[in-house]
Amino acid sequence: MRSRRAPAVAFALFDLGLKRLLVNDHDARQAEGLAEAVGHHRCAVVGDAAAALAGAAGLVNATPVGMSGFPGLPVTADALTREHWLADVIYTPLETELVLAARARGALAIGGAGMCIHQAAESFRLFTGRTADPARMGRTFAAAAARRNEVSTAAV
Repeated sequence: MRSRRAPAVAFALFDLGLKRLLVNDHDARQAEGLAEAVGHHRCAVVGDAAAALAGAAGLVNATPVGMSGFPGLPVTADALTREHWLADVIYTPLETELVLAARARGALAIGGAGMCIHQAAESFRLFTGRTADPARMGRTFAAAAARRNEVSTAAV
């Protein structure tokens, strides 16, 4: 898990009660940088994401893997079970191959639309001092995503 969003995602998980975060990245320096940023006392770098997932409650994908233009899975689908949860912060596409694979294996899985909407609502509040309506933003996001999908489907 390493991207510009990774530290924010890590801190949000800690705010939600996560006690220990296991981090994997194909670039060990990136993983180590995240562990430094959030603190080694609550974060460990692991070399094998699938093996670490076997003893974990869930998985957060904060990498670009699975985003349009970055095909693939950050872990093999068979590493996911119905006992896991998955949060993928990617919202292009709305349902990544990872989200679909997790659901097919019985795991609770969500894509990045909610993250995008709530991040936008908080940004709106910070910039304007006014509270945004996440439900309204969600409807606008869904309509824009539907139009995007229509355009991309028509182009094929």
